[in-house]
Amino acid sequence: MPLFSRLFEIPFFESLLPDRLKPVKDEYISDQYSQSLFSDTEKFIDDIINLSEMERINRVFKRKTTQFKILLKIKKKRMRLDFSDQRGSEAPIKKRIIIDIYRKIYKSNQGVGKVVEATIYYTYQGQSVIRSVKRSPYLQGIFYKLDMLDDALIGRLVKSNEHEVRPQAINSAPTEKQEELRNLLVEMKRISNHNHALAVDPLLENRLTKVVQQIEKVTPDFHLLDIEDRHMIKRILKEDLPNLLHSYVSLTPFQQLEQKENVFVAISRIELKIIKIVNQMEKAKLERMEHLLRLNKVRYDD
Repeated sequence: MPLFSRLFEIPFFESLLPDRLKPVKDEYISDQYSQSLFSDTEKFIDDIINLSEMERINRVFKRKTTQFKILLKIKKKRMRLDFSDQRGSEAPIKKRIIIDIYRKIYKSNQGVGKVVEATIYYTYQGQSVIRSVKRSPYLQGIFYKLDMLDDALIGRLVKSNEHEVRPQAINSAPTEKQEELRNLLVEMKRISNHNHALAVDPLLENRLTKVVQQIEKVTPDFHLLDIEDRHMIKRILKEDLPNLLHSYVSLTPFQQLEQKENVFVAISRIELKIIKIVNQMEKAKLERMEHLLRLNKVRYDD
């Protein structure tokens, strides 16, 4: 995080900020009802990511229950997410959160879409309050999912354009294996950038970097892995590591200190599993080479 940004984390400087830029206090969004709202919003974005087709650039998606309401507007240049507690919600403090970001191909910051607005509105002791959630650890999972959605939309746009411009060039279209590898590389870059941006403990950041480096070793021959290993690696990048990071940064400093070793061990387990896959792959490649040499000798040795 830049030094200039860190200044505004000091209480004196923070008090100079306008209300919409003052960070929201954790106590207002760390309760179980807020966590449920954030979790449901992440699942909502996941469902959109998993849609097979997007017919139009401009789309509106809604989800509404007795507890919450979520609205996502996707336009050519921006995405706007608006989610809130319903009046009948059990949440003691009703809140509404708006996240408005640019699509990264139009305006980006450190590889992700530039944030236009990230604010929370709520009423406390009869007073209307507006605060920023841009740096809140409790919402980093939502920002992460929005970035994934942006990439998914970009990928579909590229596919659509290729089909329109070269409808006959079937052989030049990316194969399923190439597409799978492209998505893997995108997720590797995303988790690496996110790891750096969150500025977690250097020990954990370094360990997570090691995991990504191990995954890089399998990317050239990713298609040779069996389906279970491919699925596991994709899950590690898209779910396991991001969830672990977001859960850790949402803890209090004291809790982080208590859980640091456990998180380190958890990441190390993932690394060891990937190292095992790498070793198995290298062994299989060597065995194949030896088999081909033996076959060559049988066929061509006089």
